[in-house]
Amino acid sequence: MRNETVILISKEKLPLTIKGPLTVETPVYLYYHREKEFLLTSKDLKELFNHPLFPKRLKILPFGVTFFLQYGFVPTPYTIFQDLYVLSVGDSVRIESSNGKIKLHFSHEFPYFNALRDNSLEPDIELLLRLLADSVLKRWDGKAPLVLFQSLGKDSNTIALALAKAGLREEVICVTLTTGDRKDESEVAKRIAQKLGFKHYKLPVPLKLDKSHLEELERYFEKIILPCGDGACLAYPLYTFSFDFSGKILLDGSGNDIYFGHIPRKVEYFRQKHYSFLSFLKPFSQSLKTGNPLQKISLFRCEYPFYHLLGLTLRDCREIYPEAEDLRPFLNKWEIERKNWDYLDLKADLWGTHAEYALVTQKVRNFSQASNLKLLFPWCYEPLANYVGRLPERYLFDRKSFKNKLLLRKLLKEALELDSDALGKYSYGFDAYRLLKSASSYVRDCVLSCPLWNRKGIEKLWKTIENHSEKNKLFQRLYIRLYLLSSWFNFNRYVEI
Repeated sequence: MRNETVILISKEKLPLTIKGPLTVETPVYLYYHREKEFLLTSKDLKELFNHPLFPKRLKILPFGVTFFLQYGFVPTPYTIFQDLYVLSVGDSVRIESSNGKIKLHFSHEFPYFNALRDNSLEPDIELLLRLLADSVLKRWDGKAPLVLFQSLGKDSNTIALALAKAGLREEVICVTLTTGDRKDESEVAKRIAQKLGFKHYKLPVPLKLDKSHLEELERYFEKIILPCGDGACLAYPLYTFSFDFSGKILLDGSGNDIYFGHIPRKVEYFRQKHYSFLSFLKPFSQSLKTGNPLQKISLFRCEYPFYHLLGLTLRDCREIYPEAEDLRPFLNKWEIERKNWDYLDLKADLWGTHAEYALVTQKVRNFSQASNLKLLFPWCYEPLANYVGRLPERYLFDRKSFKNKLLLRKLLKEALELDSDALGKYSYGFDAYRLLKSASSYVRDCVLSCPLWNRKGIEKLWKTIENHSEKNKLFQRLYIRLYLLSSWFNFNRYVEI
């Protein structure tokens, strides 16, 4: 049976240009078959991998593994696999044929510069809410229940408000992580959902991982295609122990920072402004052990959007993975391409097109893929992105106070009495490190037995991580990251070992 969602591109169809999307919901995937000289492309990664011409297993890309170890994600257009590419927001590829060989020429053009906003526009709240509701209504069959991952954040609650105004009260179920601690958002979220007329369920996660939880996580890693470096991805398969997602459509509020204006934290903005000249120290800091004092300050300006994701130095990468590559030429290219950019544009471009895709949306995308569920990102609706992307920045963010999404703050305070300023910035309450520590022997065995690593090197590094992780967030991050990548490699059905 012919697969209509996958397109075969032969040399006879070249030259050809393929552009990525305007939002992170529907990246374009490409597989280049080097031996037979053809390409397969699709917006559905699962369908691409199930295509009869697609190989059963793929080889690992050393550049992808290195970037994952150092930052927790793989930048587009690359993936963790050799010859598998992805086009995110602003990406494009020119495909040509030369001397019987296919040549891929990738480029990138950021579509949401703040200087291009139309200062004559006035925001229309009703239009924004209508577009947000349309992004669901136009892709919904009218039958399957809609499950909205709701937090106390501006994005998910604006979606809830839009769907309530569209009259979908009976069809929407709001779900919120419950942790029982000071970060627990579930009770306030429940009151908001009920005020709008929605059902609400709290999603608990276990305090300790038992055999059934570990088996579920192994099934999850077997089914997902691409790894995700966000520890919060582990919460989603664990949610299935308390909530039945089958037959439902998932709604997630991620993906709008790129066109709303991605506002950094004050400390990040200060560091990129005053410390980036110290990047000349990077060759030295990367030759030292992970956690050395220079590692945090010897960064290119283009690295500061990922400052909080820093992982292993190149020295330690090569201790456990001898094929690790020096990322400085790649980062330097990013640096040159964005020289003299406004940092807010740089942040939105690099975080929004790379980390937003590979971390924030990927964790939900992987869950939907593993559970065979349809997933929608309502904010990733191109008419909505085009509208908000043109609004003047004075309605969207404040450079002096570092406040973002001013329009949504005002809307939610007036409509739902949800005061984002008073609440402050909530971080996701799921503690992946503490949960994994409850099964520390299992996690250790999983990491140390992974064929991807040099056994002697990983044993030495893991001992260091265990010794420092209780009091050091960097080593907690590495504890989680190495488990995520090792488990994915150990159990994944798509990896060629």
